[in-house]
Amino acid sequence: MGEAFSAGLGIALGLVIGQNMLQAMRLPEKVVVKRVLICQECAAQNLIDNKFCGNCGQSLYPSPQITCHKCNSKMPTTMKFCGNCGSALPN
Repeated sequence: MGEAFSAGLGIALGLVIGQNMLQAMRLPEKVVVKRVLICQECAAQNLIDNKFCGNCGQSLYPSPQITCHKCNSKMPTTMKFCGNCGSALPN
């Protein structure tokens, strides 16, 4: 009976050690990568779904710009007159 007990104990220890080795060799859990936008005002990182910076409130998607035909300044398309020279901007 002593040999049978020793053999059973050896098998049990082998199984436990084997399970622990398998767990140690497993790949890490799936890593989730989140894409971020960097705020141009304060350089804070924001999730791609954000429309405004969570740090400073600046719009992360600024409106398109147009170029003034007189002074070549860049202005938002929402402006009717150039903020630099006062010329009328194209619609």
